[in-house]
Amino acid sequence: MNRIAAWLAAAWTLGGFALFAGEAGSHAWWDVVWVLLVSLAAYTGLVETGGLGRARVCAAVSLVVFGGMAVMTSLTGWPLGPLRFAGPGALVLGNVLPLLPVLLAFAVLALAWKAAGVAFPGLEARALAGVAAGFFLATLGNGVAFFAEARIWWLWNPWGSGGALVPGFVAFAVLGVAAFFVVRVFPADTALKLGRWSDAALVLLAMNLLFAGANVLVWVVSA
Repeated sequence: MNRIAAWLAAAWTLGGFALFAGEAGSHAWWDVVWVLLVSLAAYTGLVETGGLGRARVCAAVSLVVFGGMAVMTSLTGWPLGPLRFAGPGALVLGNVLPLLPVLLAFAVLALAWKAAGVAFPGLEARALAGVAAGFFLATLGNGVAFFAEARIWWLWNPWGSGGALVPGFVAFAVLGVAAFFVVRVFPADTALKLGRWSDAALVLLAMNLLFAGANVLVWVVSA
């Protein structure tokens, strides 16, 4: 099941290149299917590695942590900056909790954790958490242009006057710290059940290819 979900998620992710030819934010149904597929691939990977009970705990902790940050940001503008989710209204709870970004954060972190475990087998828990958090932040950073320009998932305005460097730094620092501690809940003995190939790495690679395409497109248009 995990291999099927991973390949479907990777194929659907790469299909997102078609979004670059349309109007920003068009085809919102693509977002729903995409996030659900990558979340399914991430969750089944957790089940495969740590068992059903552990996977439920990992998913619950991830959703609570990232959901809490999303709610706090929606209400106060901290710690992720003044975000406004612009996705399908049915996937926003009470105009406060955007489900798609929270599910996607869980999926990216779980995929990054499994990819890190395969790339660096035998790492102790803290080192594995650090590498996974690094993969997580690198993927999110690579995806900023895609989310903001191609999908318009959020409108992000800096706190006060001036540029967005300070809120951007704060947001990434908070996400990195949160990712590190959430991964500490994940199984640490990944080398026992992971081979040298990981379907999670395939999905993560497909995501980064899509995001890199958006970065190139934005750079070409603005040049």
